[in-house]
Amino acid sequence: MMLAVLGCGIAMATAPGAEAGTHTVPAELTERIDAPFPRAINAATIASAPRRIVAASVLSAEVLLELLPKDRIAGVHVLAAEPRYSRVAGIAKDLLLLGASPEQLIAARPDLVIVDEFTLAETPMLLHSFGIPVVRTRAIASFADVATDIRLLGWVVGADAAAEAMCERLAARARDIRSQGEGLAAWRVMNLNGALDTYGSRSLLDDAVRIAGATHLPALFGVGGYRKLDIETVLAWRPDALILSYEDGAEARAEWLQQHPGLRLLPCVQKGRIVHVPGSLLSNTSHHAIEIAAIVQQQLRAWGNP
Repeated sequence: MMLAVLGCGIAMATAPGAEAGTHTVPAELTERIDAPFPRAINAATIASAPRRIVAASVLSAEVLLELLPKDRIAGVHVLAAEPRYSRVAGIAKDLLLLGASPEQLIAARPDLVIVDEFTLAETPMLLHSFGIPVVRTRAIASFADVATDIRLLGWVVGADAAAEAMCERLAARARDIRSQGEGLAAWRVMNLNGALDTYGSRSLLDDAVRIAGATHLPALFGVGGYRKLDIETVLAWRPDALILSYEDGAEARAEWLQQHPGLRLLPCVQKGRIVHVPGSLLSNTSHHAIEIAAIVQQQLRAWGNP
């Protein structure tokens, strides 16, 4: 009964007879910045500039908390307030924290919900049935994809100029880091966790390593996405440096590395050639992840040659 009542109230606030279909964000800023509401994207139509936005993903929370006044955010995903996963945890912790269930999202009485590629398909369908516009951000495999999602979020909330400025800052930061990467291509690097999982091609880490000027080993050997390796493969690849995540402020960094009998055989482990990256950056899918490239580059330059 509660869902039905909430659904009726929200449905009345959306554009009646909103036309479903495939809509894309206009390519040029001049086409976006003065475009009136209602605005459409894919099957969602946003009747007016939303005032109660639920950022149901860490990516959308990190972007929207920079684009908009905090009072326009009705709630964020609970992980957005976790320093291990989010770069805006300090701000997000003061907002309504929500899980992924449709009931929690609806109870926040949003006029727009942002979800991501990991959100169950049933969730947007149910929210749509209650008249709540839902926008799903695109999958992230590069910083170009990050910029696409930033522009998408700017479009649906009416913050196109601020979104474009964020994209420009991201591009400028990438250019600046790339310009300082001369001579680092000989470095063959990769990341690992305690289960020997690694990021390959089609990942922000791959893009970040390339921007830093180094060679990303998993991509070089045809590994894509996020994949588990065996110790024999890692030993055969003989990386010059390992990229490991750690929790911000943690003193003990990757004790498992020294305890793993196989990894201790790697020359890079024996030499201490470990690049430590905060976990909230290594798992990040927003513009903040560009700082991985800066961290990797700075450490490799400090070491000199492989």
